[in-house]
Amino acid sequence: MQRKKILLVLVVLFAAMYYVMRIGIFYLGTTGEMAFEEEQSQFEEEVVSYSFLGIGAAGLLLLPGVYLLKSWGFWGTIAVSIYTIVFDIWAWVLVQSSAAAGIIPAAAIMGYLLLTRQEYLTASTKSAVKTAPPAR
Repeated sequence: MQRKKILLVLVVLFAAMYYVMRIGIFYLGTTGEMAFEEEQSQFEEEVVSYSFLGIGAAGLLLLPGVYLLKSWGFWGTIAVSIYTIVFDIWAWVLVQSSAAAGIIPAAAIMGYLLLTRQEYLTASTKSAVKTAPPAR
């Protein structure tokens, strides 16, 4: 296996564990097994809980596209990572300090994708050329 492919597999496995963890935190929050550092409004608690679910579910759904070098996997994961970073900064400042830890994995995933973006963008261009009708 090539080094690039091994690195891709490792990044996808890391991202999968990260997104499953996000869903797990959603579950713990809804069962009452995890509490906030300080009292929060019901609305803030729901925003936090459902953001964890959304980030985890969207991330897991996009991972096959990341692994297969699809542009939709690339752009979708970039969008999820940006939302995650913005959400975690908001949660860090207004909800609890431990939210800052979520920035690091999202930034690492996004950093990897941005460093390898040519593979995603050229792969989508090649598939578009293959499916294009012949010129007359």
